[in-house]
Amino acid sequence: MLDDATLIGIGEAHDKTAAQVALRRHIQRGDIIFPKSTTASGVEENFNIFDFELTDDEMARVTGLDRGQRNGPNPDEFNMISLRI
Repeated sequence: MLDDATLIGIGEAHDKTAAQVALRRHIQRGDIIFPKSTTASGVEENFNIFDFELTDDEMARVTGLDRGQRNGPNPDEFNMISLRI
């Protein structure tokens, strides 16, 4: 979704990337997020989402992109492994 025109356009309005827009939406919703990066520049990009806010209209536009698909394991079906220390 990071090549989606909606995310890119909103990002351009805030001088941010599409990924930063997606992460910011989750923060504004109060979601718990675990952003991932394998580079120092990616970690810095992920962290730089606290100096802007999405408008109500932008939030609605990003929410409208939801296709009801998961990108990772379903937490309701995830097989947790118990560790004993």
